[in-house]
Amino acid sequence: MVNLDFLKQPIITEKTTKFIEQKQYIFDVDPKLTKKQMKKIIYSNYRKRVKSIRTYRILKNTNIKKRVIFCFEKTKAKAQ
Repeated sequence: MVNLDFLKQPIITEKTTKFIEQKQYIFDVDPKLTKKQMKKIIYSNYRKRVKSIRTYRILKNTNIKKRVIFCFEKTKAKAQ
């Protein structure tokens, strides 16, 4: 398992709860990580395929934060 310290905290607001209904999750992450690295870490730990990753940076004073929106692929129901 890979260390999950890159996920600093989830962002829970009124707007993000609408994203959750669409299976999209927003987190503050380590600003040094790339999209490919994040995708690989999520898959190796949770076995969930990431459909898309959107990132944006927030500048507060001299502090730089990176936020990520993860959109996951829908899982297929197993037939019995």
